Amino acid sequence: MEKEQYTTILEDAEAEIDKIKGSRFIGRIYSINDKDEAERKLDEVRKRFYDATHNCFAYSAGISDGIVTRSSDDGEPSGTAGRPILAVLEGSGLSNVLLVVTRYYGGTNLGTGGLIKAYTEAAKAAVETARREIIEIKDTVRFAYEYSMTSLVMNLINKYGASVFSEEFRSGPVMNVKINRGYVQEFTAEIFERSNGSIKAETC
Repeated sequence: MEKEQYTTILEDAEAEIDKIKGSRFIGRIYSINDKDEAERKLDEVRKRFYDATHNCFAYSAGISDGIVTRSSDDGEPSGTAGRPILAVLEGSGLSNVLLVVTRYYGGTNLGTGGLIKAYTEAAKAAVETARREIIEIKDTVRFAYEYSMTSLVMNLINKYGASVFSEEFRSGPVMNVKINRGYVQEFTAEIFERSNGSIKAETC
């Protein structure tokens, strides 16, 4: 039994590195929940910083087996911006974030190596500035039980660190609990076994 969780950012953050041959590079990192939100946020960034020469980016959206990543050079030479930003993101341990590096051209070309270095530094600066938080990955488990089983149910909820999401009362109580995804299998198996097969919990 292993707790499932991921690390993301507590709030949006930005950091600007020192000018490089007149060019400004500003790294910004945003919290997102999914691919659609990442794309909407990108549209907002492009509109807000419309006067920038480039808004290069990378994002990682989703958790576990549903992770989607995307990156873009936004007009910079291929492989000089999007890939370095994505490499920083993948090495950061962060999930569900969008990382954008905005460039204002200073009049002097930096070359392939110079661009890679600049975008990498700006991306790292944004990541290092951001405050982190750990989010538990939880599923909802639903089950019905007899009133006589209330003590057993509450004991197991406490044991697995679950929380009651909602409860209905029909012929007997029907409960929905939030529980860490890594504990679901053990929880459903134990509540079934200890109730002598009368409580069948299912994810929903």
